[in-house]
Amino acid sequence: MNRKMSSDDNSVRIHDHSDHAAESIKKASIRRGVADIRESSSTTKQLVHTLVRTGAIAEIARAILETTIAIRDITNEVNETVKDLKGRGTIKDIASAVVETTNETRKTIGIAKGAIDANNTK
Repeated sequence: MNRKMSSDDNSVRIHDHSDHAAESIKKASIRRGVADIRESSSTTKQLVHTLVRTGAIAEIARAILETTIAIRDITNEVNETVKDLKGRGTIKDIASAVVETTNETRKTIGIAKGAIDANNTK
């Protein structure tokens, strides 16, 4: 807190240097951030050079291609299996069983709630 005083003011002058200290801290923090960015950039550049030099990028690309082909093949197999199950009525049977199970479960829950309510009213 800087106070402006007149020349005939006999009070003690108070100088607040906290603004300068905060600014100094900010500048130092920015310098460290810049240094970190430079170091990261250098490290990344070295990594890319190593990947290119060793042929790792080509290996990674081949691995991605092989994985993609495997996923495609699996998807086709699953699709064919689902079509087969649908054609034989298996999916419809499963859906019916799920509906029946759900209905029976709801009945059981109703009976259980009734029993709980009967015990709570005693």
